[in-house]
Amino acid sequence: MRKRTLSVLCTLGALGGVLAVPAAAQAADPFPSGPSVRTSENAVFLDFGTRKLPKDLKVFLREPGTDTPVATITELDWADEGDDVDWDEPHVTVVRTSPLRLADLGRYAVDVEYDGTEGETILHKDEAVLDYRLIPLVKTFEVIGDPDLVNRTVTIKGDATLRDPRDDSETPMANGRLVLETTAAKTELTTDAAGHVETPYTFTGTEKEDKSTPSRDDFAVVLRPADEDAAHGLTRQVEVDKPWVTITLDSSTVRGADGTDVPLSGRATYRDHNGVSQPVPVGTLMSVYNVRKFYAGEDGRFTAQVPIYGTRQQAIAVHLTPWLPAAYARYTPDPTTSAGFHRIPDATVSRYKKVTVSSVLDSYDLPAKTTLKVKLQFKATGSKTWVTKKTVDSPAAKGDSSRKVKVADLPYPGEGVWRFQYSGTKKIPGGPAPESYTIVRDMTALPEFNASPEPVKKGASLTIAGKLNEKHWYDGQWGAFAGARVDIYFRAKGKTTWSKAGTAVTDKNGKFKRTFKAAKDGDWQARYDGDESQHFYSHSRKDYVDVK
Repeated sequence: MRKRTLSVLCTLGALGGVLAVPAAAQAADPFPSGPSVRTSENAVFLDFGTRKLPKDLKVFLREPGTDTPVATITELDWADEGDDVDWDEPHVTVVRTSPLRLADLGRYAVDVEYDGTEGETILHKDEAVLDYRLIPLVKTFEVIGDPDLVNRTVTIKGDATLRDPRDDSETPMANGRLVLETTAAKTELTTDAAGHVETPYTFTGTEKEDKSTPSRDDFAVVLRPADEDAAHGLTRQVEVDKPWVTITLDSSTVRGADGTDVPLSGRATYRDHNGVSQPVPVGTLMSVYNVRKFYAGEDGRFTAQVPIYGTRQQAIAVHLTPWLPAAYARYTPDPTTSAGFHRIPDATVSRYKKVTVSSVLDSYDLPAKTTLKVKLQFKATGSKTWVTKKTVDSPAAKGDSSRKVKVADLPYPGEGVWRFQYSGTKKIPGGPAPESYTIVRDMTALPEFNASPEPVKKGASLTIAGKLNEKHWYDGQWGAFAGARVDIYFRAKGKTTWSKAGTAVTDKNGKFKRTFKAAKDGDWQARYDGDESQHFYSHSRKDYVDVK
């Protein structure tokens, strides 16, 4: 952003008087709440929330407890992306002072003054405090060494200075406090008389990857002055030579009822450069793949609760970190006596508002042939309640077996999801019951329909006209349905069957029109037959025409 100087004046020293404050009755403040004000080490930032700033804007700095300013600043520039503006969002309405050059270090109260709507002086006192002090900075920083999980010790080397904001001169930060920071630990270090630090440091082995870099193979190490943020320090990336990781399960098979969790134990190890097996560090992140997280304990041991989900193989994983590669070990569930559904149900709704749902019920280790009662349930979008729509019997053989369960021609209850559930008994516990994808179609309607003229002479033209609308499922709004085919039907007086007389296509406004020759007395009707997946069918009212 190009900076534009608003005005230029900065006066140091006493101004020979007390700041005048107008009477409240005379003030017409265009910004009654004043600006948002914050300070950095050598600048003041103001935000009035608008690009239109008040007239004769000034910033005063004074020692707390006094009324005499030590500086008046009217040199204000628009802040840009390089400025230390840390409000919640980037503010294009922020202005800042130029770097301040005050005579003395110390803490200064910040006042803001500008003209009111009638030209009167408006003063907002004590809007912020400027801590004008020596600024600690880390100037050099090195991480020396090639750490791995066996040897995690490196050498930390750095230099720190104190910058004087009065003239930007720098001196060594003698006996200064620094902080070495990673995602796993913070360690305080002390500089020598020359502002230098050089010391061994041992990483924990659980540092997390630096997500700000494209690679996930490194982690960030920050050296900064104590009580200051990372902007006053330096950051270095550390990359580790990863070893080979192995997960050894105490048993590769687990037993339990379908849909339950059971314990699985094992040990996670890695191979060092000498080929010796070592336990992964305590706290190494692991997971039952895509289900739940847990952490390795002492000697790399772990015990995790894992799901029995039919006989489908599952995986235990060590997560990728800067120290370790990803690793997996698979286990096989062996369900005890139980039954459940493991596939997402196939749920469809036809154009004629009929629902069909099907899935496969798996049963395991049944002692004898039996019949399992299965509930078909529906949950409307936005609801937390499952409603049973039908109960069906599903025969199950002795031992392990699978059988398809299907229910068809149910009335469409609206947008929502479906599931089959076997609730289980004491002898045969019930397993999982996954829900379907949401099924929905757009409603359609023919709110306008007319056959004219009425009555009509035999052989004369008869015009059939109407309009087709659709209701969008995503916002519930009705609108014109353009480009749809509408069938025109006729039923002669005294007959019970309808015959198709012709077809019309809706225009951009959802309207259609078709002309016929009048032949017989009878009813006319328009029908939209829906489509394969998106729209329901609908039909118009019947319109009787008397043919003379």
